[in-house]
Amino acid sequence: MSASNAKTIWAALALVLVSLFLLLPSLGPRGFVPDSLHIPGLHKTTQGSSTIPNIVHFVHLSYPNSTAPFEFPFRQFVAVYSAWYYLRPETIYIWTNVEEGSIEGWIKKAKSPYTQAVSDLPGVEFKHHDTTNQTTNGTTVHLLPNQSDFVRTDILMKYGGIYLDDDSYILRDLKPLRHLHYDNVVGRQVNGEICPAVILAVPNNKMMATYHALQDVVFKFGEWADHATILLTTLVREFQSPDSQALVLNRDSFFPSSWYPEDLEKLYRVHPDEGLDIINNKPTENITDFIANFKLKEPKTWKRDWRLSYALHGWTSGIDHSFNETKQLKLFGQDQGITLDYVLARSSNFALAVYPAVRHAVDAGVLYHVPDGSLQMGNAEVIDADELRRVKGHWK
Repeated sequence: MSASNAKTIWAALALVLVSLFLLLPSLGPRGFVPDSLHIPGLHKTTQGSSTIPNIVHFVHLSYPNSTAPFEFPFRQFVAVYSAWYYLRPETIYIWTNVEEGSIEGWIKKAKSPYTQAVSDLPGVEFKHHDTTNQTTNGTTVHLLPNQSDFVRTDILMKYGGIYLDDDSYILRDLKPLRHLHYDNVVGRQVNGEICPAVILAVPNNKMMATYHALQDVVFKFGEWADHATILLTTLVREFQSPDSQALVLNRDSFFPSSWYPEDLEKLYRVHPDEGLDIINNKPTENITDFIANFKLKEPKTWKRDWRLSYALHGWTSGIDHSFNETKQLKLFGQDQGITLDYVLARSSNFALAVYPAVRHAVDAGVLYHVPDGSLQMGNAEVIDADELRRVKGHWK
């Protein structure tokens, strides 16, 4: 090969390399992966803010002159405890409109043992937050759930972290999602809209600040969706593409169930004759055995495999809306609701999902406030309550 030919070839290769280098920016910050795919686990490579703080926010409001502002039912204890168990957050804030100086007194007066159990958890702090009773255009915000919506966006805008509705249950650690360097991580619900019942955010990010500001403008009394899901869905479309501020997860991630009666029945209905054989959730340790015993289709069962879900939103308001007292009795069986026994029996998909956290709470003695003489563990296993009565701070 002559020297001139060699120079020609090297010049051509150099031109190709330069062209590729100039082309790469046009493909976006994620290289050859289309931005619209939003593949979970894929890091942003250019822009991005700090890690989403490992702090958790719940909002628990009460109407003025309430005589029992802190009566936490068992299901709310499960929501808080599952967040503590899986996330080990720096702090779990429970934001309330009760005045700061009277919070401790009301907690001590609470009749529900689960209120004290929540209060005793390490890192739980009850914090006062003013509520929005009227928008800037004069629309009255009467209902507590609507007032809670305004508190939610304000605390996420200021502090960032992980917001959870009081019927949202964590099923595994969210650390991988917090470290993706997205400003916001959200998930779709059954109709494809973005649901605000579980939101991860960094503080002071543009999308959350816009959400908070526009919520005041969009809110209409008597309508639930406009200022919440519809507005958030619209903003995610606007903000995710220019600088990748929002990662959108599929429905299984945060909202695998829904408010539809058929989904609520699949989630909560008891199956007393099915036994306790559950899907094997243990990681595969021997790939040879895994291949040898692999089945493309698992046997049909009522049990759901929860391994694809980071969280579970319970849609408890849908139960009251769709099931009367008689239908609820058929749904939950003799427990008549989400109770400790109902979860420990593991006879429903909801119970299977939250059981690990609840069982840990029982074994750790966190529920020593429960006055029952014994705690039914399911499958004829009974643990004496005296064995669970440990001094606060002696469990991990």
